[in-house]
Amino acid sequence: MREILNTFLDTTRERIKNPFIGAFIFSFVAFNWKPIFIILFASKTIQEKIKIVESEYTGLLYNLWLPILFALFYVLILPYIMWLFDRISSKAVVGRKENVVEQQLFDLRSKQRLAEQESRLEDIRASFRETADLNKKIDVLSTQIEERDKTIEVLQNELETAQDDQSRLQNFLRHQNDNSLTEKQKEDFAKKYESFKTSDLYEFFKEVGSEISRRNSVPNNMDDLIIEKFRHTDIIREVRDEENQRIYYEFTKKGEFFWKEYILNLKIVRKPDPKDDLPF
Repeated sequence: MREILNTFLDTTRERIKNPFIGAFIFSFVAFNWKPIFIILFASKTIQEKIKIVESEYTGLLYNLWLPILFALFYVLILPYIMWLFDRISSKAVVGRKENVVEQQLFDLRSKQRLAEQESRLEDIRASFRETADLNKKIDVLSTQIEERDKTIEVLQNELETAQDDQSRLQNFLRHQNDNSLTEKQKEDFAKKYESFKTSDLYEFFKEVGSEISRRNSVPNNMDDLIIEKFRHTDIIREVRDEENQRIYYEFTKKGEFFWKEYILNLKIVRKPDPKDDLPF
């Protein structure tokens, strides 16, 4: 008996799971809720309840046709209606999303245009700053060029003056003590000077000659052997001052001739001053 009951219940559950049967049962209850409530909750006897239901609620319209129509509507037509609403609502959703995307794209394009304009503005400002800096540099360089031109003019005048002084000094040296030497001595010293220029002493002659001509001395940092070689070649001589207890040096006639030739053939060239260079 229990197995028969379980089989009946299982079969009933399977039937109820059918969409049409479930919809029919739901619609039958919906259309016949009054007789159901009378049977379940009325305070009359069961015979009286059955009589009331049979007399007032036994028509086929509410008990069969309307539940069947509702079940058919629920199973066959309602899904299409829901599908139609889904299609309509999906278009609305897609439209809203497209509107959101378009709005975001518009915002991005606006931000992009704004960024481009800001970048152009910064470029213009940077160009103005560079132009202003360049103009300042041009002004500074123009001033430096003017000052350099003035310095060059002053140095040119000084050079011309020095060249004039050198020319006068050379003329003076050419005639100085010329009368103390014979023509033969001059020719002999000139030949010896040409030979001296190729000797190893010639590279020290400027330093030694400058010290003797200015201080009657020899350079302190020069090797004594070099000084001795100058003495033994009869270019300089050592003079002892016994009275003042000192030693000094002077040119011999040969050395004086050599020094005069060296000075007369010396070209005056001004060394460039690094401070005069323009900062290009």
